Amino acid sequence: MHSLFGHHDFKTIVLKNSNMCPGGVSWDRVRKRPARRLACAVALAALMGAFTETARAAGVDCDADRTGTGSILYLYFPTTDDSNFPDNVGDIGVTTSPLADFDVADLDSGIGTTGALRDSIVSRVKTDYCEFNIRIVSTTSANGTTNPRPADARWQVVGIGSDSSPDLFGVASNVDTGDAVAQDFARVFADTFGVEYGGAGGVLNGSDSTLERWANAIAGTVSHEAGHDYGLGHNDSISQPTEDDRKNHIMASGSSGGLTGSDRVKDRHFSDQSFEKLAANIGLYEQTVSNWDFINPNNSAADGFTITVLVDPSAGAPTAGSIYTGSLSPWNNVSISADGSETFQGVNYNRYRIDFTDPKGWANGNSGEVGAGVEFHVGVGLTTAYIVRETELRSGTTVLGLHPRVVGYTVDGSFDPENGDFQVTLINEDPDAPLIMSDIEVLHLPRTLAIDEMVPGGKLVSPEGLPIAPWRAWDPGQKVVEVTDSANLSLGNLANLRAVDYKYEKVPGCKRGIIKPPPIQDATGLGEVEYCPEGHVLGLFPSARVYVKATVTDPEAIHFDAKTGRFVTGPLSTRVFFQVPGKSPDLNENGVDDAIDIDNGTCEDTNGNGVCDHIEPQRYKYSAKLVCGMQPQENDGRLVRGSYATTVNILNPQAREVRLVKTLSLTYPPEEQLPGDVLTIGKDLLRPDRALKVDCADIQRRLFPNGLPASYIEGFVVIESSGSLDVSAVYTSRDVAVAPDCGGRPGGGGEHCGCRHGGGGDCKHGCGTDGSVPGGCKPPDSISTTLHVEQIRERLIERAKPPVRQCPDLTVRDIGRPQVSCPAGAGTCETTVDYVIANIGNAASGPFDSRATLDPKQSVTVTQPVGSGLTPGQSTSVTVVTPPDGNCFDLDCTVTVEADSTNRVDECREDNNSLVETTKG
Repeated sequence: MHSLFGHHDFKTIVLKNSNMCPGGVSWDRVRKRPARRLACAVALAALMGAFTETARAAGVDCDADRTGTGSILYLYFPTTDDSNFPDNVGDIGVTTSPLADFDVADLDSGIGTTGALRDSIVSRVKTDYCEFNIRIVSTTSANGTTNPRPADARWQVVGIGSDSSPDLFGVASNVDTGDAVAQDFARVFADTFGVEYGGAGGVLNGSDSTLERWANAIAGTVSHEAGHDYGLGHNDSISQPTEDDRKNHIMASGSSGGLTGSDRVKDRHFSDQSFEKLAANIGLYEQTVSNWDFINPNNSAADGFTITVLVDPSAGAPTAGSIYTGSLSPWNNVSISADGSETFQGVNYNRYRIDFTDPKGWANGNSGEVGAGVEFHVGVGLTTAYIVRETELRSGTTVLGLHPRVVGYTVDGSFDPENGDFQVTLINEDPDAPLIMSDIEVLHLPRTLAIDEMVPGGKLVSPEGLPIAPWRAWDPGQKVVEVTDSANLSLGNLANLRAVDYKYEKVPGCKRGIIKPPPIQDATGLGEVEYCPEGHVLGLFPSARVYVKATVTDPEAIHFDAKTGRFVTGPLSTRVFFQVPGKSPDLNENGVDDAIDIDNGTCEDTNGNGVCDHIEPQRYKYSAKLVCGMQPQENDGRLVRGSYATTVNILNPQAREVRLVKTLSLTYPPEEQLPGDVLTIGKDLLRPDRALKVDCADIQRRLFPNGLPASYIEGFVVIESSGSLDVSAVYTSRDVAVAPDCGGRPGGGGEHCGCRHGGGGDCKHGCGTDGSVPGGCKPPDSISTTLHVEQIRERLIERAKPPVRQCPDLTVRDIGRPQVSCPAGAGTCETTVDYVIANIGNAASGPFDSRATLDPKQSVTVTQPVGSGLTPGQSTSVTVVTPPDGNCFDLDCTVTVEADSTNRVDECREDNNSLVETTKG
């Protein structure tokens, strides 16, 4: 776990008295300066007033209203000062109320209208958050923002005024560690950009003062402050080794991120780590993106194609977020229509038809037409999870006889509590004809892959065109999967860490507010807003997106072969490409990520497989014979005549509570040599030294309230438990012999009490108090009763062993004695030092960088790449030489060495990468 600070977008403003606009207007800190702006502005309204940005991101319409989306971000541009806006947002002693009105004249009236600037800001913020499950609402009204506040369950309000602050571009309420239901405010001071960058030589001065630059600067801060309220800190802007520069990232700041005015007026984006955290905290908009390569198996052309999917009714109707429109598809659009409902594998779903529409020119045929035996490609991203069910090709309104077979799959991944696998279920709609999945590739991605690149040979780039480097390539352990009815495909395992997993540790002495560290060298006095966050920070498991590519083959497909011009029977392969979102594992269903439960001790994970012990399948099994009821027949070959009862006693001798599940497996009924029903009796949580029982009366009450299905039942009470138990069964029975025959007794015939009719006549006499019958008829023989107690044998349920995590682990083993050489005296001293880095993990590391930091005052840094990396158990010696500088021995020489200094390698441990040694001078 790492300890990080969360800060806010903040810069100390330096008064520029020497910078004067024409006419002698001073650059001061007043809020309203329309006269100065008019004097300083260059009239660019004609050029920039109509500027708007085209929405981007995987074909998703970023500007569209997303009614019904869970989290709502209000961008509030008041037309008059709003004193209802909260003061001291962030609780750091900064005045944030009243919220000043937003007026372009306060900034630069030459760039266009207030409405044009406002619309451009909103469009950029919508683009920044386009991939996330969030609705962005632009408003100029206090109603529903500050007075009264929003009525939505999850909301943020960013108030944007055209005023300035002496210290801030913007401030947010807090850095929320994963609380996606927070209700928070943030404040943006738009004219701080004018004060800071509008003077002579500034990036918002003269011809550089454009609507586009102002929109970028303000929108970047709006998205930045909202990001804080959604759980992001400045350190989330740090670039991964394959990412672009940190200054391009929205969460970068002035002091910790080196952000300059030139960077602020650019259109920036969220970093990989920021994307991961937002995906976990507010969710992804598109639940999945799927592409397919199909072949028309018919001997005639098709001009229509449909994929039918099943959707859980609680998810609502699906919406198309993105559509593949590349050169391999004959269609440009889709329409989605309801198609009734279907019960599939015991669950009711709503059916939806995805029809590919809007014919277009394409690489393999005429516009909107797929020839006989011709390959084509389609793709769509939907806003709900679904199960792919079937496909259909048409010519006009006629459904063609053959259709491409497709592996159906659940795109809402699930967790297997037995082995910790995160998996999708593959489904074959025709179990009589197996499908073979091969060439399987699984990549854990930090962000969404562009849908048009989900093709053979496609590049790993985002919808914005940003290169994507996978966190890891996952080996599902399955080279080939045969799908007869259904099968599971592993996408990850909980024994492995997810891409983002750290913890804000409480820092002693941390106090919320603005901190201004002392100047370093020639730097000005920059500062940060310190918020002292605490708590876990987790991305989705295993990452924001999981990308799967595979070949699907029907070994015995009947299809038209375009080369031979005839039908053939044999293998027919297609390709499937899909992205599923990661998930937050909550197998114990308490509303908290299981990783947090394990870390804080809410549950135990003694075997380290990432699954709470009490959620794992039961470990022990007991099978107790059960007989209940009456068998009255003398010659029944199944069970001797008698009345039978069974009681199974269960004791928990452990010092901890034990979960158990009780089932009844019937052997009779049925009468035939067939297995009987398996019925669940119930689940229990048995505390230490507590006991309970299962008996015939309890089973009849729970399972057969209208009476046993036969005069008696036989079977087994099966108990599966999380801990070892003491289980014993008590069996009792008694004979049900009938009374003796009284026929021929002296004194006449007739039936007497306790006697079976033997001779004729009527019952005329009563029974004695001892059960005897007057006239010599004896009572029935004594009924025999049996009692048997049996200890039930314990069986250990075999369980799959958790996979051993394969990962490198780099550490610094030794630092040699530094050697200093000063060939030309002071100022020419070079320090040479050797150190040893080892890989103590069980996987190769790949290339990485090492860094040595030396005195004087730990100011000399030398980075040395280890280009070939290290295999498991391998070590290497690295020699570094400092540039000519001061003598390391400023009395003593301290050397700090860090392996993997750029965090390029995903290691088993990240806390053992450095070593510090001091050599006495």
